[in-house]
Amino acid sequence: MQAINHVATALLLKKAFPKASFPALIIGTEAVEILWVGLNIAGIEHTIIDDPMRSVADIHLIHMPYSHSILANLVIVLAIALPVLFFKGRAALPLALAIASHIILDLAVHAPDIAIAPFMDAPKIGTGLYANSPMLALGVESIWGIFCWWIYRGNWKSLAVILLFGLLAIPSYSPVINTSETALSGQSDVFAWAVFLQIFAASVLIWFFERRPTKSLFKNSEKPSKG
Repeated sequence: MQAINHVATALLLKKAFPKASFPALIIGTEAVEILWVGLNIAGIEHTIIDDPMRSVADIHLIHMPYSHSILANLVIVLAIALPVLFFKGRAALPLALAIASHIILDLAVHAPDIAIAPFMDAPKIGTGLYANSPMLALGVESIWGIFCWWIYRGNWKSLAVILLFGLLAIPSYSPVINTSETALSGQSDVFAWAVFLQIFAASVLIWFFERRPTKSLFKNSEKPSKG
């Protein structure tokens, strides 16, 4: 799923947990993908991109057992949420949901490339939209992002960002429109860095447009008199 629509999930969670840290929720929704980027650049996880690449259907996430398997995701959630639970109590639940949301949303659009656990080559799961109907996958992703924005009653600028990311992604999802694929054809490292830049841009823009100051508890109260 596109970075912008993962990040939009933070809006949904912020609506459900108003006291949760918005930056923490944003980072949580992309923690798994940030790990994926690092592991791909380090050569621990592997992606193959066909040459020529015509759409996301030609991107094959052949080995990502530590970042995107179901069991590994559970371990990541526990490793981050349990210390937060110990020190911050109720802040752990929204953060855990943010981290877990990533793999759940990926399952909705990915080719069957998500393993149950590391070192289990089969079965791998996913709806297969990326492999069989990439433009439908883009539509599903964009609807999710808009839904999260709508529930949150977000800033119109944030909606514009979500729509803009969707429009800019069309060449990468459409096998008919080929304008940006040449730069990615056969270039798995370039693809990993491109994903990281998307994560960074989406996170900063959604945070910038949707950050809201916390209201003071004493805003409408009179100052106590001296003496």
